[in-house]
Amino acid sequence: MQSILKSQSAVAESETLNFNALPNFCTTALHKGQSRKFRIKEGEVLLQSISHYLAHIELFEYSLKQDANIQFLIKEDSFIMYVVQHKNACFLCYRPAGEYYEIVPCGVHKILVITFKPNWLMYKAKKLTTIKPLINYYNQSDSRYVNLPCVGISESIFNLLIKMDDKTNDLDDEIYAFINGCINKYYKRLIAGNNTHIYYQKKADAIAEFVKKNFATELVDNLSDLAARFMMSERNFTRLAKMAFGIPLHAQIIKIRMYYGVNYLLTTNKPIHEIAELVGYRDPHYFSSAFKKCFGVSPKFLVNV
Repeated sequence: MQSILKSQSAVAESETLNFNALPNFCTTALHKGQSRKFRIKEGEVLLQSISHYLAHIELFEYSLKQDANIQFLIKEDSFIMYVVQHKNACFLCYRPAGEYYEIVPCGVHKILVITFKPNWLMYKAKKLTTIKPLINYYNQSDSRYVNLPCVGISESIFNLLIKMDDKTNDLDDEIYAFINGCINKYYKRLIAGNNTHIYYQKKADAIAEFVKKNFATELVDNLSDLAARFMMSERNFTRLAKMAFGIPLHAQIIKIRMYYGVNYLLTTNKPIHEIAELVGYRDPHYFSSAFKKCFGVSPKFLVNV
């Protein structure tokens, strides 16, 4: 399988290198790959590549004096895995043919690009359901590009690459094991992330339900007690409460109390001090102060109107 990537940077000089002549900034030397060094105005780029009928593997290592805006031409619709070391980022994506840009910061960095044969990834997607959205875009010849979630497994992927290159077994077998390992590691992290999200969403829903039922009681006034009730730290409880309501917990409690307070004032003849207690304020002055801050008028004014 041939590369579908072509750098569009202004190249002042390029040369093919053998394994023993790789530049000093190279940190991952691929014995079984082809190497080429490019000089651009921002510095140097080393490209090492390995071709296989199921995937094309390209390792870009940069030594830059300043940030570089690298332009790539993708020659055909493709499934690509990007592994970006300086961001600890790995994601799988679908890219229709076209021009794309990657801003690489100054310093020494490396980016691994794995372009998969579409039929192979479509076969994998039959069992790995979370990557099916990519297949849908490809089958529909959609002109948009799509990224699956980014996960922090770049070190694991680079370790797989080094192990693949170090082995003396058949190259076809090693490359197959490598790309299969990359997809499986990525998929497992996605699943773990989804499970974590589901767990926290259930916790957030439980917090929301508890607050709505107990907003008028002292049970919602003490953050430490609330966190202990849900068996988590105050920090995590605060974060999940905001996840549940979209605003901080204290603001949400006031919002609920004001909603019921104004409803009681408009639909009943109860005195203000009694309404204050019904919505969670033991001191009617605190209720009046919060009410005026929320609505711009006092409860007494609303009653008189």
